Amino acid sequence: MLHHGVRLLVAIVTFTIGIAVAWTLQLIPNLESAFLDRVWNINASDVSPVVLVDSVEDANEIYRLLVQRESSFNDEIKLIVLQAETTGCPMYEDESARQKWGQSQTLHEMLKESMPELAPQTLVNYLAANKSPKPLRVANLGINYVVIRDNDIPDDGYDRFWSKFYKKYPNSSGILFFSDVGFNDRHDQAFVYAGKTCGGLCGEGEYVLLRKVNGKWEILKENNLWVS
Repeated sequence: MLHHGVRLLVAIVTFTIGIAVAWTLQLIPNLESAFLDRVWNINASDVSPVVLVDSVEDANEIYRLLVQRESSFNDEIKLIVLQAETTGCPMYEDESARQKWGQSQTLHEMLKESMPELAPQTLVNYLAANKSPKPLRVANLGINYVVIRDNDIPDDGYDRFWSKFYKKYPNSSGILFFSDVGFNDRHDQAFVYAGKTCGGLCGEGEYVLLRKVNGKWEILKENNLWVS
């Protein structure tokens, strides 16, 4: 009799365990489903939009815009000559140079006054990108162009340099130079230093603030820094 009771108890325990295991296995998928629903059904307003950008492509489009603007000033310009390395504007960006040139305003003070639309993160990105010169990366600018280095024309005197330059690169407007481009996080604002030198008392430099509208870059504001 006792042996029969033990067998009955073992059967009951086994049945109970089986029911518990089956219930647990059925519950796990439900828990997983609830977890996934919670993860994927996040309110879009709780997440910052991810902006997929290509900084090199955006920078090239900006260079293209500025180069084509330069060629539009004079129909006789058939060739654009570009400085091979990027450059900022030491007159404002280098503290020792700023003092040497007698500039009382700091870069931030000057830009806050002349370009209030400039986002702080755009300027921070610009300054970080231009801590040192780097190769200018351009392609498909929509006009004939050449990228030159300092040793491409022998430097045997300022006047002789320019006579040799225009002999080698006729129908050009001088040498154009650009900084690297600074962007805000959303890549709908950009900031760049641009200018040219063209011999004698001929040259200019400016900061250019741009914005992206419907996928296209356009100039928002310009700040002329120097003219010779």
